[in-house]
Amino acid sequence: MKCKVVRQHLLASARPARPPAVMAEHLAQCAGCRAFQRRLVNIERLVPEQPVPASTAKADCVQAVLHSDAFARHEAPEVPWRQRERALRKVAITFAMAAGLLFLALVWYAWQHHQNEIANLGVPPAKENRLEDIVNFYDRGALLAAHPRERFERLTVIAQKLHDKTKERALDENFSEVSKLSAQYKILLEEGILADAAKVPEADRKELLGSVAEQFSRASSEAHNLATQHPMIAQPLDHMAIVANNARSKLRELAGI
Repeated sequence: MKCKVVRQHLLASARPARPPAVMAEHLAQCAGCRAFQRRLVNIERLVPEQPVPASTAKADCVQAVLHSDAFARHEAPEVPWRQRERALRKVAITFAMAAGLLFLALVWYAWQHHQNEIANLGVPPAKENRLEDIVNFYDRGALLAAHPRERFERLTVIAQKLHDKTKERALDENFSEVSKLSAQYKILLEEGILADAAKVPEADRKELLGSVAEQFSRASSEAHNLATQHPMIAQPLDHMAIVANNARSKLRELAGI
């Protein structure tokens, strides 16, 4: 077989790296044809790596179709009655949207009012700011406890409940409730807890009063942090923090710490 025939067959072959047996026999004997085959195989291996310029044919076709006369829109002049109809439709849509917003505002107001009513549950009425009324609301009979230590401990539990409830109201930013609870907290600490602390036997003071002093230290810190986070209700929270800190100092003094 001649070299020319072999090379033409390699050029026309889809797989020049795997020629038929007849050509393989020629390639085994002809160094020139083997070199030609290697160059051809290398060229085919490099073809996929060659960059292909991006084609704009598709975009050109789409633009040609869209801007052709077949897609041209020939609008007839709009008649006056249709213009009025469209204007009335716009006015109707505007009024419908305004009515919808008003309805949502009313629903939101009603929901907020309902939430405030729920929040008011579990809090003594504002006019009931006597120590007896505050204590009896949370623990009826606590003031009647015979032993000063028991009475003092039950009052400190009420103080913690008032503090926890104030934190809940502060997260809701309910200024009136936070103010009410802050005032009740002051009465409970000054007229109840500090008054009974002086009656606790001296042998129990260091352990008991020291523990409650730490409770008020934490309460003061938490109230101050809440006042920083919620500036709209900072005044009653800061007042509560001061009351708790003053109570802490007096209890430590009574405990001899």
